[in-house]
Amino acid sequence: MADHQNATTPGAGSQPAGLLRPVLTLGLTQIVGFGSIYYAFGVLVTHMSADLGITPTLAYGLLSAALLAGSLTVPLAGRLIDLRGARGMMAAGSVAAAVGFALLSQSAGAWTLAATLVLIELIAPLVLYDAAFAALAQAVGEARARRAITLMTLLGGFASTVFWPLTLFLQDAVGWRGAFLTFAALHLLVCLPLHLSLPKLAAKGTAAPSSAPAFPPLPPHLHGRAMALLALGLSLSWAMMSAFSAQWVPVMAAVGVSQATAVAAGALMGPAQVLARLAEMRFAAHRHPMITAVFAMGCLCTAALVLLVAPVGIVSASAFAVLFGIGQGLATMVRGTVPLVLFGLAGYAARLGKLASLRGLVAAVAPFAMAGSLAYWGASVTLGLAALLAAVSLAVLAAVPWRVKG
Repeated sequence: MADHQNATTPGAGSQPAGLLRPVLTLGLTQIVGFGSIYYAFGVLVTHMSADLGITPTLAYGLLSAALLAGSLTVPLAGRLIDLRGARGMMAAGSVAAAVGFALLSQSAGAWTLAATLVLIELIAPLVLYDAAFAALAQAVGEARARRAITLMTLLGGFASTVFWPLTLFLQDAVGWRGAFLTFAALHLLVCLPLHLSLPKLAAKGTAAPSSAPAFPPLPPHLHGRAMALLALGLSLSWAMMSAFSAQWVPVMAAVGVSQATAVAAGALMGPAQVLARLAEMRFAAHRHPMITAVFAMGCLCTAALVLLVAPVGIVSASAFAVLFGIGQGLATMVRGTVPLVLFGLAGYAARLGKLASLRGLVAAVAPFAMAGSLAYWGASVTLGLAALLAAVSLAVLAAVPWRVKG
């Protein structure tokens, strides 16, 4: 039976405890989801490639192709979540992910590896952040979803912290095949029950809000313009973020920073992301999330300019890492909060799906584009292009209409 039938209503109270259960539930499933689908691959790829008789480069190429394929299905996942409810679709995603990892553990060569990676990436939109954002909004209502999303992304940020050492332990203990079987068990025995514990979708396809939203949504005649600008601005910013995330060490080497210095500076990105999210929750909760979005893009633009014009060294590299971490940490949140506040809960998951599809496409292309730019034009031109990209993203997001006149 569909989730919109025999629905339960989210708790009407505004006490923090009302957020705790869905936040913890989805925070835990995001740790498992991101940890198993993304972070574990880099730990297992060397042994897996050697066992399958392929190169790690080919394995990464197959993963990139799978990511690209997965980005094409995100809008469909969003529509299904709006129609059927996040609870049921995330539960189905958990079962499918378990099947996918079980099949991945039995890969016998490049073709079976490619097929199973594509299967997992097609499933990923049903169990990762965009689905979780919709689940939180459906569970706690529009008025409280922003805080819930902030808290959940704080927990989800520990995925690499948990899964890098866990995957290394599993590789040594049971091998890469055993590790993927363990991930299948986690999706089936941990994530599935947690997703099934979420409240069902309310009768008309939206959760009943506990109170009126803090900011009125845009009138319908502005939806098209706002969505187009938002999609363009966020996609450009994600191109910069994915490029630097993948090419951090090569970019640092191109400007004359040693690998040890680059790694030391890069270690500041994670704490900066966490602190930025805490600051958003503490100080910006009563401001429109578009202000946070514009501030995040400003940090990314400034970060690129620092590398472009500041003297090369640990100070400039660290300043970039902190600014980049702040921008990236806030950008992860606003991709969930801004569409909700601008357009409301109706059609929310479908909009997230459209934005995520564009984000996936640029994330698959941007690292290769930056690598090519570094090779052909050098660091100065590449950093100048990155700064320009961030500046255009900032200008586009600043043009998004969000002030509703009375």
